[in-house]
Amino acid sequence: MMARWCAVPALLALAACPGTTSTVVRLGPPDDGGGTAPTARAIVTEQRTITVAIKDGVTATLGAALTRPTDGSGPAILIVPGGGDVSRKGTRPGDGVDVYRAPVDVSTAWADALARRGALVLTWDKRTCGPNDDPLCTKNPQDDVDEHGPTALAKDIDAACALVRQEPSFDGRVVVFAHGQAGQVALSSTCAKDAAVVVLVAPIPRGIDEVIVAGIKDRAHRVEKVASREQDAAAKEALLDKAGQLTNLASTRAAEFASMKAGRFAPTARVGGATLAFWKGWIELTGKTAALIDAAPAKKLVVLGADDQQYGEKDRVRIKALAPDAYLEVKGADHHLLSNGRLAAETVDLIGAALDAALAPPPTG
Repeated sequence: MMARWCAVPALLALAACPGTTSTVVRLGPPDDGGGTAPTARAIVTEQRTITVAIKDGVTATLGAALTRPTDGSGPAILIVPGGGDVSRKGTRPGDGVDVYRAPVDVSTAWADALARRGALVLTWDKRTCGPNDDPLCTKNPQDDVDEHGPTALAKDIDAACALVRQEPSFDGRVVVFAHGQAGQVALSSTCAKDAAVVVLVAPIPRGIDEVIVAGIKDRAHRVEKVASREQDAAAKEALLDKAGQLTNLASTRAAEFASMKAGRFAPTARVGGATLAFWKGWIELTGKTAALIDAAPAKKLVVLGADDQQYGEKDRVRIKALAPDAYLEVKGADHHLLSNGRLAAETVDLIGAALDAALAPPPTG
């Protein structure tokens, strides 16, 4: 495992830059009063149900899991489901570019890690997740999502937030932890406005249409560079073929987005399984990313994997600019902050130390 970057000093003023040891995050004061970090907490996972009011008496019922220490109180961390039709486990078969050796339950991994450090961690089934996607999921109404786009899912976050606030061991502090598309949804929620900290992992920095096309083009260019250094003729040809496929894919996606904006699709058409209204809502929402972040009163933490291949280089710069004084780059980590298909202890240490600093009470005197 390569060493991680320390965060900007302003964010980690109250927490040391972590090394490769698995220190225990306090999620609050910098130590237990005696200068010694407590040991990892014993944890338990309990099933919960989130009821979401949609409209006109229509409700959705989301399966959820609360992972918490077996004793004591702590802040609540809401793991907001990101892109795709994911269950409360957050299962990912790959990082969007490479396929993992075995699917990874990303949300579960974070829930276990953060609960051992003192937090109550809530995960839940994305409303678009159905039993065909994961047996855990129940088919739920989503007409509002099709009609209004991702912002409709903000009510799911608010319902989850209301549920966790009723937990007896909740200490009053909420952390909203959102990945990718979930970032804009989270920032549109009431819960984020009342949160102590908002963590944005791999946030989409501008219109999703531009980000997708630019990311594919940059991947094509990277493959071309590798091909230019390849000595084996067959391997070189395979790389150039892959680069060509990526270039064609970028052109296809660019044409699809141009057709959406020009109104060339039928109103009832679906692109990539989603309605045109959803895509337009997503494009509009991601175009407001910087403004949404500026409007949120909570402390922010923006995190990006150094090996994240979903974004082009210019968008990586834009992501850092979203919160330059609260930005972390995780060495050796991919789009989901995994390293070689697992959540590394060093990665959790890094994020946890930043949360320590953000959640610690301000110095007195």
